[in-house]
Amino acid sequence: MDIGKSLTYITEDDRWIMKLLIALAMSFFAWLIIPGIILNGYILAIARNVMNGAEKPLPEWEDWGGFLRDGFNLFIAILVYTLPFWLLMCIVGISTVGFSGLSEVSEDAAAAGFLATFGLIGCLSLIFLLALLFVNPAVIVQYLRHNNLGACFRFGEVFGIVRDHISDIAVVVGIMFAVIFVSGLIANIPCIGWIIGLLVGPYLAAVSGHLYGQIAAKAGGGTSKEEKFAA
Repeated sequence: MDIGKSLTYITEDDRWIMKLLIALAMSFFAWLIIPGIILNGYILAIARNVMNGAEKPLPEWEDWGGFLRDGFNLFIAILVYTLPFWLLMCIVGISTVGFSGLSEVSEDAAAAGFLATFGLIGCLSLIFLLALLFVNPAVIVQYLRHNNLGACFRFGEVFGIVRDHISDIAVVVGIMFAVIFVSGLIANIPCIGWIIGLLVGPYLAAVSGHLYGQIAAKAGGGTSKEEKFAA
């Protein structure tokens, strides 16, 4: 994995400022859902360029339909993989209502039952979310390799990517957390910190796109050779 390249390649593009400003706008309005989906599609476009060995991976903001399509497909794929988590949350909600009904019989028994259920489901949810940190990049890589939503649900292949590239995925997760942590510290600086804080979103998008593309290239996607991004 060429970590240094993923952190600095952005400025090698002559139009990187304009491209990042548009990404910033998409990030700022991500709460409207569609801009967030388009930004995810743009991340996939970056990753695809890296996977194919493009000299300057930052794509132009031209293929809006393609960004929307890819981003929506990724949104659906990730949503399916998070369904077990939402199921656990539903169980918590149902359990809360159920134990509330038992409070008239024995408040202590109801409280103990609720705490036991909540504690168990809380642990399971934490384990699931940690696993999702490694599964999500594998889903992205699988989509990049096949450009097909259905491929994301070939679970054997997805978990195979996690198994074969777990160290690379761990690097991606670690870098993301490190960038967020450092930017959080800088954001406390008046004025300049606030500006940097706004730029963290699009910068993370560009960095993560490059890293995903490197993993996809090593996993056998695109036209670039595996040695290009060898650890």
